[in-house]
Parts: sequence; structure tokens; C-alpha cells
Amino acid sequence: MNKSNRPSYSIWLNLTLLTCAVFFIVCLIGDIFGYSFCRFCWYGDFFTESYIGAASFLGTPDVRFYVFLTCFYLSTLLTYPILFCVVNIILNLKKDHVFEKINTRYMSIISICCFLICLICIVGSFATFSLVAVSMIGLFVGLIVQCVRLVMDKAIDMRDELDLTV
Repeated sequence: MNKSNRPSYSIWLNLTLLTCAVFFIVCLIGDIFGYSFCRFCWYGDFFTESYIGAASFLGTPDVRFYVFLTCFYLSTLLTYPILFCVVNIILNLKKDHVFEKINTRYMSIISICCFLICLICIVGSFATFSLVAVSMIGLFVGLIVQCVRLVMDKAIDMRDELDLTV
């Protein structure tokens, strides 16, 4: 198929950029009102249901709340590099720079951030078991992005080998 017959993906790329902008604004609002939001969730009995009793320093709800709040802010802090990388990958795709090493570097950053969110939430799950679900989501997304990165790396290597043989 030549370039003129290919379907246009620009609407989907633009929609993804718009979604990233909305998510960025939501993260900023979350950072600004995070304490109030976390306090509302925490004392609404959604997160205080259980914790690991062996960690005696987590015996009071206030200490567990501050562990939860720290996990919240550290996780939202890691969303900014993820958004930056996603936006740059989308911009590269709009320029038809698909199989480029820079895109795989962006994917590495995304997966590392997801794995760090997973680790943060695993530590936070000592204070509330509800963070285990967030941790598993971070792990799953990180693994998917890492797999796609490995496929793209292999495709880039194959393209480079084919370029040398022609």
C-alpha cells in the first residue's frame, strides 16, 4: 500500500493528545487538592479496612493515612514523566517516526515509572490492602509497555539489518 492509500490515524493521535492534556489537568488538580481528596477517601472507610498488624508503627489510623497520602503524591509525581513520554511518542508518530530508538527509550521510562508506582503501592499496602490493586495495575501496564518496547527494539534492529543489505 502506498502512502496515499494508508488510513489516516491523525484523529486517533489527536484524541490521544487531548486525553493526555485532560489527564495532565486532572493530575494537577489531584496534586493541588490531594490532601483533601485522600482525607475524604480515607475517613470514608474505603481505605481503612485493613493493614498488616505486624507493622506495629501503623497501629493508628493517622499514621496509615500519611503513608497512604505519601503513596498518592509519589504516584502522581511519577505520572508526569509518563505523560511527557506518551506525548512525545504520539508527536513522533504524527511525524511518521515510528521505529526510532527514541520511542523505545520513552517506553523504557514509562515502564520504569509504572514499576516504581507498583513498588510504592506495595510498600503502601502495609498501611491499607486497597493499594495492592493499584500495585497490580502498575505492574501489568509496566509489563505490557516493556513487551511492546522489546518488539519495537527487535523491529528496529531488523530494519537496520535490511537497510544494510539493500
